[in-house]
Amino acid sequence: MRAKSFFIGMLLLSAIVQGLPAQNEKTVTSKVTEATVFFKGAELTHTASVLLEKGKNEVCVEGLSPVVDVNSLKIKTTNNVAVASFDFSIDYLSKPEEQISAKLKNLKDSIKTHKTELEKININLKINAELLTQLQKSISKSTSGSEKGLTLDELMRTMDFYKSKSEQIEIQQLKLNDQKVELEKILQKLQAQIDRENSKDNNTSGVIHLTLMAPIAANCTVTITYFTASAGWIPYFDLTVISTDRPIAISQKSRVYQTTGFDWDKVKLTLSTGTPSSGKIAPLFSAWFLKEQSFPVFRNREILTQNSFSYDLKESIIIEPEEVPLPAPTGVDDFVTESDNVLNIVYAIDLPYSIPGNGKAQNIELQTKETKAEYKYYCVPKLDNSTYVLAEISDWEKLELLSGNANVTFDGVYIGATCIDANSTHEKLSLTLGTDDRISVKREKMQDFSVTKFLGNDVQQTFTYKITVKNNQNRKIKMVLKDQYPISTQKKIEVTLLKETTRWTVNKEEVGVITWEEDFEAGETKTYQLSYSVKYPKEMRLNL
Repeated sequence: MRAKSFFIGMLLLSAIVQGLPAQNEKTVTSKVTEATVFFKGAELTHTASVLLEKGKNEVCVEGLSPVVDVNSLKIKTTNNVAVASFDFSIDYLSKPEEQISAKLKNLKDSIKTHKTELEKININLKINAELLTQLQKSISKSTSGSEKGLTLDELMRTMDFYKSKSEQIEIQQLKLNDQKVELEKILQKLQAQIDRENSKDNNTSGVIHLTLMAPIAANCTVTITYFTASAGWIPYFDLTVISTDRPIAISQKSRVYQTTGFDWDKVKLTLSTGTPSSGKIAPLFSAWFLKEQSFPVFRNREILTQNSFSYDLKESIIIEPEEVPLPAPTGVDDFVTESDNVLNIVYAIDLPYSIPGNGKAQNIELQTKETKAEYKYYCVPKLDNSTYVLAEISDWEKLELLSGNANVTFDGVYIGATCIDANSTHEKLSLTLGTDDRISVKREKMQDFSVTKFLGNDVQQTFTYKITVKNNQNRKIKMVLKDQYPISTQKKIEVTLLKETTRWTVNKEEVGVITWEEDFEAGETKTYQLSYSVKYPKEMRLNL
């Protein structure tokens, strides 16, 4: 009977042991060492070191991002250790101590200290309350004892003692209560800050359970690479113009952010303009069958056509900027290597970088390039009387720029922000550097030359505008001026540009835009005229 009970007990013990997690599983914390950041997402490389026994080893690697594309996981080992199996999971309950931010640790330590002070105050309040109770009992006994032989003088001294002592205790109680209120307020603020930090610093962590086969007992370095969507970078630029006779300096920079759940501490950082494919397949055409539609199709020609700031003119005099090199810039761009492969541009940064895991973007300078630019002054007075300073760059595709916002500094003064469109199809890249109030432009309607005539069932209206431009600078400039006339979309509407009074440099008839492009000497004033007529039936109402 005893043997049978012992056997059953051993079976139960064996079942319990098998149900528990493996006691020989080793847990190690990984450290991110490399990060290749794409516009959206990043490829991270973690390393961890573990001492293995000969044969089969169960290893748990912590400290990975909880947001992982499992299909992208790659695991490498040293010392001929084979990876028999692996399983990725998310730990929602704990986080390695070294991955908790220093700010969060300080907050928790501060809460612990203030709670200790609060406990001391509560103890003193309790003691003082008991003392007051004892004093009240003692004074009651003394009062009743006066009937048993206490003289009036002794009774008065006793009453004074109790009064003085109870007053001291009550005052101390008030002070302690005030300190308690202040400490509770501080604790509430600290807890609110901790809650805020916890919302930024997610306590979840990615873990990988590995089954490793080691030929000998040795130390093994495990390298884990994976893709996560919780990171990215945004390009932006600083445009520096010393003067319009000097080259323009284009500093390309980046804002790198990540919310992977842990800080990147001194990692080898690489920025890439590509994004890993998400299962996209190159498209193919299907047959296109035409059929009658039950509603008309309207197209807006102004949307379908494009315009540009200026045009290449044979008669234009192009002033080449004087080649005066800017001072050689020094900075992090000396440690950035740019490489252009088939799919994207890669910026490898030799300096180790630390990127916080709370999503706060870090600014990194990539490279600075100088290039010739043709500076022009541009104005469209019908839309805006401001005169804009443009820098036009030829062969700009050689600069390998990216699209992004740009901060403009002109002659040492911050002018404002513009943007670079790297997807432009124009031969020249036009950058808006700001406005110049020293170029005054005025557009006015000439009433004497703007008339309305009735021709049978039709109306003919003539519009004439005069544009006056004055260069108030003390140097020569190149001015680009634009105006607009309407385009007819119906046979009943006739638009005629009066060429005898309107002399343009370029006329883009498909968009109804004329351009004057001329040089202005210092202090020179010029006038331009635009005249056109519109003939249409009397019953029509036009947006003239």
